[in-house]
Amino acid sequence: MRLKELRGLPVIDPTAARKVGIVTDYQVDPTGGRIAAMDINPVDSSDGERIMGHRIRRVGRHAVILTARAGSSPNSSAELNDHWLDNGTLVGLEVLGDDGNRIGKLIDASFDQDSLEVEAYLLRATFWERLTGRRGRIQPSKVHSCSRELMIVTTGRLKAATEELEEVTRGLGITLKFDDRTPTQTESNIPDGQPVGARSD
Repeated sequence: MRLKELRGLPVIDPTAARKVGIVTDYQVDPTGGRIAAMDINPVDSSDGERIMGHRIRRVGRHAVILTARAGSSPNSSAELNDHWLDNGTLVGLEVLGDDGNRIGKLIDASFDQDSLEVEAYLLRATFWERLTGRRGRIQPSKVHSCSRELMIVTTGRLKAATEELEEVTRGLGITLKFDDRTPTQTESNIPDGQPVGARSD
């Protein structure tokens, strides 16, 4: 299911067999790779409310079903994480690779209707991609970091380039700066700011 299909769905409390509201927006945790919450317009109140993800049993094609003990909470900043993405932030968010190359802009995401986990972030398709029916996809595991203005994804090119540079410089007898080297197993466990012994290779 796509995130854009959430807006307008009724939210159902199965215990009382009643509609508690309509989904107006979603909150996605981009690094956690799941829907963190849904904002609703309640039936019996004019103030917006937020349903946290753990209170949602399943998202169906025609309704969002809550758990038996579900409830909503006032739409407060205490429950809003600054790194979560809503519809207004996710759509059009620029995606950049960790190698410094622009990948594109997000247009939507698909998610599992039972677990609420994001299956893939979808990129805006180019003219040729639309003709062939292909669309760029980013797996949540590739998201290195994300803010409300930029998503950084791991491309794998940075590590390969670093390893290649190490090989070339080793042949020339040049030692790379610590920041430019691929960390060894022991070096990657050393906290920042701690001294590192010289490598024997």
